[in-house]
Amino acid sequence: MTMVQSPPAVRVVPYDPARHGDAPWRVVAAVFEEYGFEFAVSDYDADLMAPHQHYDGHSGWFAVAEDSAGNVLGCVGLTDEGGGLFELHRLYVSKDARRSGAGSALTQWVIDRAREQGARRLVLYSDIHFRDAHRLYLRMGFRNHRFRYAPDPWQSREWGFEMTFAG
Repeated sequence: MTMVQSPPAVRVVPYDPARHGDAPWRVVAAVFEEYGFEFAVSDYDADLMAPHQHYDGHSGWFAVAEDSAGNVLGCVGLTDEGGGLFELHRLYVSKDARRSGAGSALTQWVIDRAREQGARRLVLYSDIHFRDAHRLYLRMGFRNHRFRYAPDPWQSREWGFEMTFAG
């Protein structure tokens, strides 16, 4: 008889610099390396070096997914762009934690925060190579609404997704 192990419990918590340190940066850097993307520490990716400064808890929020031992599996950010528009940023999950529920939990965390803050519309942009993430977004209720060249130094190709909220 083969025993099937269930994935480790995943919980999403607000980023704490003392507790999580550079873990979000390490997760994103590993994903970038996996896909052959450049990482611009002092430029486009600087928010990951100090998430607590870039996502201040008033107009931006940042969270991590942890396993039961407190290891960071992934991260996500949310910003209030004004006028009821919010944007999901930096949804990344480490390769070993994919399909553990971490991506879904992080996405749900963003949706819940956006609703709590009065969002009418939530948008995100995702590199065209992240097909698993795109399936996740569609499954969670986003719709694919556009293509763009990212405002990063490499002008990456991205799909845009959006979710609208009633009321």
